[in-house]
Amino acid sequence: MQNIDTHKIIIPVTKCSPGMILLQPVVDMDTGNTLIARHQRLTEETIEHIGRFKHTEIWVAAETQKQLWQVDEEIVARHKKYIDLLKDIIGNEETNLEIKIEEVEGLAKCIVEEFECNFSLLACVNLVKKMDKDIYTHSVNVAFISLLIGRWIACNKQTLQEVALAALLHDIGKLSEKESTQKSYAKEQSLVTKRLEERRHPIYGYEKLLPYKELDNEVLRGVLTHHERCDGSGYPLHLTDERIGVIGKIIGLADEYERLRKEQNIFEIIRLFKCEHIKKYDITMLMEFCTNVVNYYIGSSVLLSTDEVGQVVFIQPHSLHRPIVKIGDKYVNLYEQSQIEVMKVL
Repeated sequence: MQNIDTHKIIIPVTKCSPGMILLQPVVDMDTGNTLIARHQRLTEETIEHIGRFKHTEIWVAAETQKQLWQVDEEIVARHKKYIDLLKDIIGNEETNLEIKIEEVEGLAKCIVEEFECNFSLLACVNLVKKMDKDIYTHSVNVAFISLLIGRWIACNKQTLQEVALAALLHDIGKLSEKESTQKSYAKEQSLVTKRLEERRHPIYGYEKLLPYKELDNEVLRGVLTHHERCDGSGYPLHLTDERIGVIGKIIGLADEYERLRKEQNIFEIIRLFKCEHIKKYDITMLMEFCTNVVNYYIGSSVLLSTDEVGQVVFIQPHSLHRPIVKIGDKYVNLYEQSQIEVMKVL
């Protein structure tokens, strides 16, 4: 197994540098012709050549780029800018929640356009660990993840902008919920009452946005249904598959991933989605998401339940959450050695 071809990572073309080794051919998406063959060492000319076509990411040998997914200052600044803009636009709990819809739409469009060119998955989703976890940060992260899902299931640009807009607004009902709670309850609420009130935030958000006629019905529907699940186990209306809509399904999956990743490592999240939550989500969308997102962790260092540290070198299509890990000179197949678990991505 010493020549495992899949000891590779996927990176944005904008992060490529001369000397990297290409581990998957670059193909012209229009003609099918091979532009650059696998195993070629990239040069400034070949990187520029790739950039002229419709490729935003390519596979390279993991050894050729160290600490690739560290978040650079430009992305940190852009992420913070989006959060600050969203807070300025929709207000906060101390205001009357005046919403400047045109500005939210402009922000959604800006995110879609800049995201297509510059954002990588890990730069987006890992950033929240270093910043405040308020509703605005959460909403921007869900918008980023929703856009990734939308791209992976081949949504057109108009739908992507609607997805981004609905994701930015999906939890606005929590601000209305807080306002309602403060008015309605002078004394401390019971945990049950708080839970029931929290489950009404999609309705509060929908009602808050309903007067804004410029909002497309699918955007409103996405806000209302982002906690619904395909098997009817969601809330607040217990809708099933066909009544939820694509935008609601996308945001629901992104929102749950954003929640889980703060508590679990990526491989445990994939296991939960595929083994325990599979009936809750659109199966095609879920599999596209799991298959694509886990590939970003090829090349990552992981801590195993044996207290050994290794590097993920291969994602197994039949068992996405149990990769092959290289520890020194040996390879550990976690599918075959099911007693070993990934405890943490380092």
